[in-house]
Amino acid sequence: MNLRRKLLTTFGGLALLALATAGVTVWAIAQWQITEQNLQEHYQRSLLLQSVRAATFRAFKEVPDAILSDDPDAQQEFEASLKPAEEDFKRWAGLADTDAERKQVQQVRNAYVKVVKDARAAFALVEAGRRDRAFALMEEELEAKDFAQFQKLTEQAVASDQQNRSVIRGQTQNTRQTAQLVLAIAAFGTISLILLLAAYLASDLFAPLREVEQALDDVARGNLQRHLDEERADEIGAISKAFNRMVEAMGERQQVAGLAAVPVGVTSDGDGKDSTWQNLPSRVTLHRLVAQLRSRVTQLSQSNGVGDAEELAKHKQALVDQLDLLLQAVARMTEFGFPLDLNLARTDIRALLYEVLLRFQAELIERGISIELDIAPDVSYAVVDRLKLREVLSELVRNALAALPEQGGRLGVRTTVTADATALRIEVADNGKGIKQPLIERALTTTIKTAQGKRAGVGLALTKAVIEQHGGQIAIDSELGQGTYIQIQLPLRE
Repeated sequence: MNLRRKLLTTFGGLALLALATAGVTVWAIAQWQITEQNLQEHYQRSLLLQSVRAATFRAFKEVPDAILSDDPDAQQEFEASLKPAEEDFKRWAGLADTDAERKQVQQVRNAYVKVVKDARAAFALVEAGRRDRAFALMEEELEAKDFAQFQKLTEQAVASDQQNRSVIRGQTQNTRQTAQLVLAIAAFGTISLILLLAAYLASDLFAPLREVEQALDDVARGNLQRHLDEERADEIGAISKAFNRMVEAMGERQQVAGLAAVPVGVTSDGDGKDSTWQNLPSRVTLHRLVAQLRSRVTQLSQSNGVGDAEELAKHKQALVDQLDLLLQAVARMTEFGFPLDLNLARTDIRALLYEVLLRFQAELIERGISIELDIAPDVSYAVVDRLKLREVLSELVRNALAALPEQGGRLGVRTTVTADATALRIEVADNGKGIKQPLIERALTTTIKTAQGKRAGVGLALTKAVIEQHGGQIAIDSELGQGTYIQIQLPLRE
């Protein structure tokens, strides 16, 4: 399993546990809210029913007052007492959720209607002057049956609400215990994975990275014999292999530069071949050549015209030969020994694009070329080598202009930031004559074969080298007669 898969597996497990923990938490909160709402509703049901009972009882007291005390306002007070009872009854009925509760509401409602109906009948009898009949109705129906039945049903409803609240409290307790158990398991799993991740990072990632760091320090001090273990099959193993290839390439480059500095057959003292020159590092070769050149110059200056012309000419020719060797050494070492140096700095990309296009303003106007410039709003600054990137963009625009006709044509430049905000994308397109793919690959070749050997490529090859040294990529797509599209992608650094 490679490093990425290991890390993804570990972080995936942590993410799943985090999701599980969040899910259980949300579920527990939702269940708690539901049960809390049910409890509140049952408390409210009980309070409303108690209010209905109290209002009905107050209204019922007006019936004896009308029959026994001949209270003229008894019936009006009876009706006034029933108004809040009716409102509370409707609200109580609206809180019934189950079939049993709705059935209970209907039973209490029937008993309530019977009480109210018989009470109003008693008031009617009193108004008709039939007090005896009204008194009998009150004792036999209202008190003995109707009100007693109403009181019994309401007490049963209150007791039922209390029982339901006990059940809901039990459900709440079960929910709390389940959530606590799941959260404890999730916390244990999370801690275990974190400890496993810490142990893995310490032994399988940080230690190899420290070894790579030490190896790089050794190479920086000039030890090109340092190699890393390549047995690992993950990304660390790939880094080790790349490091070993880099060290081998540096050694080969130094060897080539040293061999190229002095051709075979050159003598160190004028008496014969000195093969040790070919085994010296290029920097030592350069120092020896410079020392010999100084010696030749000293000999020539000391002669100062003394001696025959033949001897003076010999010294001059030796000096010229030594200068030629030094020139070869410097050129070869520059070509093979030193990569391009970047001077990275925070650069305004917008200003850089405008500066590049202003270079070609006169030619664009003279040839009547239409230019389209599109810079996304989120494009601002990037850490790049401003001068080298300017030359890269100039080279791309220059190639595009060369592909366009003498008059007319279109050139487009667009700059955006990638969706993940990690890279800057610069696109250059034209509708010129285009180029075949093999020619594109040849143009991007970093070295060109000549009769004298190999020399560094120029143009697009240098452009590609600069972009790749920035850590970016370049892609070219062209079609004959249609035009060319070039895309550069550079990483955004802090």
